[in-house]
Amino acid sequence: MANNEDKGKWFLPLFGVMVVVTIGIAIFIGIYVPGDAVTKLKLSIGYGALVLVFLFGFAILAAIASDKINISELLEEESGGASTSRFQLVIFTFVIGLSFVLIVATSGKFPDLPTNVLALLGISASTYGVSKGIQAGAKNGDGTGTQGTNTQAGGAGAGDANKPK
Repeated sequence: MANNEDKGKWFLPLFGVMVVVTIGIAIFIGIYVPGDAVTKLKLSIGYGALVLVFLFGFAILAAIASDKINISELLEEESGGASTSRFQLVIFTFVIGLSFVLIVATSGKFPDLPTNVLALLGISASTYGVSKGIQAGAKNGDGTGTQGTNTQAGGAGAGDANKPK
């Protein structure tokens, strides 16, 4: 594993290379592709964005492979066990995201977002949020998720019993 000092130093030069490659591809398309100026501009921007996103993804995968980005605890709970709610959220997000990428790639236009898809993503994210709330309540030890708010029969807070009168 890399030192904490070395963790971010690799990204800035790599980002510069990615931007230069993207600008180079956009200039190549602008000069050598036949067509009118508007078509060249659309192609340059579209392919430039595609190349930049690809290079960002490749840089992230390369950093993961070389242990500059640690993903070993991505799906773990704080106690060390596997988190089904995190796994569900990651899988739903990837499946829906890749489905939309395939639809856009085959049809050439962005599809309408069905409410069922948004509902499934909302349910998945809510499941994750509720599980984090349950973990926070269990961590405090009183089962309520708050500290120091237990009341006695007289209505005074738990901390009020020890105060001098």
